[in-house]
Amino acid sequence: MSAEDRRTAILDVATELLSTHPWEEVTVALLLEAAGISKGGFYHHFTSKDDVLEAVLLRLTDASTAAGQDVYERSEGGAVARFTAYLEGTTRWELRHSDKIMGVIRIAMMEGNEAIFLKLEQEARRRATPVMRTLVAEGVREGAFDVVDIDMTVDLLQHAWRMRWVVLAHARERSAAGDLFGGETMLQERLHLEERMTNRLLGCTGAQVRMPRAGEFMDFLRPV
Repeated sequence: MSAEDRRTAILDVATELLSTHPWEEVTVALLLEAAGISKGGFYHHFTSKDDVLEAVLLRLTDASTAAGQDVYERSEGGAVARFTAYLEGTTRWELRHSDKIMGVIRIAMMEGNEAIFLKLEQEARRRATPVMRTLVAEGVREGAFDVVDIDMTVDLLQHAWRMRWVVLAHARERSAAGDLFGGETMLQERLHLEERMTNRLLGCTGAQVRMPRAGEFMDFLRPV
């Protein structure tokens, strides 16, 4: 197995474990056993399991961004339509991998993890910024967006969209506890507020950017 294959195997295993095990129960030994990697092979790439978690989170960010970019590049119409397509592409990818993302959210919400996840959230935003900046800049050139500052707008939008997953986690908990209506209402209110905020930050001069519809999330709220 090449060095790159070893690293990929470790990340693949860690990503799967995120959806099946509390991260505090995941050990380096468990990662080695599941990936079929020696201790030396592991420490060639990572210094700790927290390094693995960081790499997993950033890989999820890159994949989500790439999925949105792919849909955006194949979309037609003006800047607003392409921006909406990007949001739909990233959301659908994230929902298909929601078990992994929820594993990250569970860790982030644990007491004492705030500092590390603030750092990771900042890095994740930085990696997604180039695509987002292109989307907003195109809208400004077309006259569809009227923003105060492109970089600040991108930063604020990304933070709000990432925090949606914290709300989704609470909505899912409410649904799992038997209050499906309450979970759906929480989700719908969040998406409605995000849509208003997104269009206001973008300064949409005509057509409005649409957030994904609540129906896209129903399977997430009703996990098997």
